[in-house]
Amino acid sequence: MSKVGKVIDYSENMKGIVQLDGKSYELDGVVKEETVELEINNNLKKVIAIKRIIEKSPDRIKPLCPISNSCGGCNFDFINYQKELEIKKEWLNKLFKNKLKYNNPIEVIGMEDPFHYRNKGQIALKQSKKGIIAGFYEEGTHKIISTDNCLIQDEVISDIQNKIIKILIKNNYQAYDEDKKRGIFRHILVKRSKVTKEVLVVLVTAVDNFPGKNNLAKLLVKEIKEITTIVQNYNPRTTSAVLGEKEYVLYGPGFIFDIMHDNKFKITSKSFYQVNSLQTNKLYETSIKLANLKKTDTLLDAYSGVGTIGIFASKMVKQVISVELNKDAVKNAILNAKYNNIQNIHFYQDDATKFILKATSDKTNIDVVIMDPPRSGSTKEFINSLIMLKPRKIVYISCNPLTQVEDLKGLLKTYQITNIKAVDMFPRTANVECVVCLERQ
Repeated sequence: MSKVGKVIDYSENMKGIVQLDGKSYELDGVVKEETVELEINNNLKKVIAIKRIIEKSPDRIKPLCPISNSCGGCNFDFINYQKELEIKKEWLNKLFKNKLKYNNPIEVIGMEDPFHYRNKGQIALKQSKKGIIAGFYEEGTHKIISTDNCLIQDEVISDIQNKIIKILIKNNYQAYDEDKKRGIFRHILVKRSKVTKEVLVVLVTAVDNFPGKNNLAKLLVKEIKEITTIVQNYNPRTTSAVLGEKEYVLYGPGFIFDIMHDNKFKITSKSFYQVNSLQTNKLYETSIKLANLKKTDTLLDAYSGVGTIGIFASKMVKQVISVELNKDAVKNAILNAKYNNIQNIHFYQDDATKFILKATSDKTNIDVVIMDPPRSGSTKEFINSLIMLKPRKIVYISCNPLTQVEDLKGLLKTYQITNIKAVDMFPRTANVECVVCLERQ
């Protein structure tokens, strides 16, 4: 059944809202004020498809990517970039006003070029009668959509992945077949630094050992000059996790380096590292500026990962205390501090909540806290322990403002928001990074 409606607003998931017969429908691929014709399933009370756009937004453009509708990675490739930034800005301002009664305008720092920014590329492989199919999983499924180019991924990474596929096919290697439980290769993961030009290739395999793997590594290095190191990651699991626990270095040191703000960072196959290096510089600059650090300050970097923001801030404070639960991340963080000759930063492998509770009990003086929790947000226990610690300022960085505002509700019992900035870390997608600065009342 077809019905016509107007897009009246954006939902909490940054989708367009159309109201029909007293019911709201959330839609991808539409702009506020557009009039659309929808195919409705009355029994299931849901939209089957957008049949056509009757009144188009002047900001609508033809998508550059042929698989964006099925891939689901680039939610905003159907509008110009300035409109995307306006939508994110409107969405953030509405969210913080409605949830936290914050009325000051929030700006979004965008990119000059919103394409080819990702420094990490990951493609899935599948064996077919015609050979190896490589691409991305269709949104919400385990079906691979074939592609040889991602418009938000570093062009060199895409080129390297395509060359690897051709070499695998030419040498009669097969992708892993999950149903038949045979074949070798599951994924190809490539990380590249645009500054150092170093390239890490990770071959994810379903078997621990396979014939000719050392010769394959030599062939890849010979044919693809950009590669500086190759790692085989063995993943026999049937879960959705891409990487397994066991790894072998097939060529080079097994890691690469990137440089941000004259700081050198080691990147391994499993390192968490921001995928948009250019915008990460802006994100950290913004966060540290809001923190208004002093030379006498002790800074706590909670959920610190490989220590990037703590190392950034170390030259501006007396000392940095860095807390991270992941053991491998802490090891890399210690190495990163050594590479940059940073001596006033101390690393602890610990649960952030437990660490803060102990610091409070020991009456450890913490002046400023910078926290960057996972997308799922922090915990009530952490928020309560943070209040007990009584830092002068808290800078909360989040890639998910929806969970961020819920955490902030707890902090607003004793803290007040003094500033909010947003950085568009993920152009052409429905994601935005938000930095909130709070001061103790």
